[in-house]
Order: sequence, then C-alpha cells, then structure tokens
Amino acid sequence: MILVLTSWPSPRIGTEITGIDKVAHFSVYAILGVLTARALLQPRTLRALVLAAGFIALFGALDEVHQLWVRGREASVWDWTADLLGCVVGLTLGNHYLSLARARRELTQ
Repeated sequence: MILVLTSWPSPRIGTEITGIDKVAHFSVYAILGVLTARALLQPRTLRALVLAAGFIALFGALDEVHQLWVRGREASVWDWTADLLGCVVGLTLGNHYLSLARARRELTQ
C-alpha cells in the first residue's frame, strides 16, 4: 500500500501546513511497525524486532529513492527519518500491546 501511495504524483492538498508530510510518513510507518510486530512469531525477541526495524528502514530508504522518479515527489532524508521513527514507535507499541494481551490471556487461563 505504501508503494502504491508513493507512486502517485504529489498531492498539493495540505502543503500549506508545514510538516504535515512528516506526520503522514510517521503515521504510515508506525502502522507498518505495529503490523510487523503482530506478524512476528512468538516469542518476539529484541533481535527479531531490531531486524524488522532494519528491514523497514531499508524499505523506507528504497521508497524514498523510488520517489525520485515520480512526478512532483522528491527523496528526503527527513522523510526517511520520519519513516524510521514511526517504525520504531510502531514496533515498540505493537510489541508492548501484544505482550500485555498475552500476559492477560495467561492470567485468565
């Protein structure tokens, strides 16, 4: 879905709000981080989370390069930084929430 969204020419809506694109980058990659945490096998180790973050960071960097060839878009280190921060927050929150849900399930059994 991210590649589809970033393959469209840049919309001019919201350009009057400074930084709104960074919020969008952060949000989309945070969602990707949560979904990735959910997809990881149990138990989610720190090593697995770090590797997932590395792959998502690589994907974000490649997506920024991909945007060089899309009319109206550009590659930005700041966009990639927002991607990376969103990914880390999403992985962390997703892992935490899933750990709480697992602990709660174990308590009720």
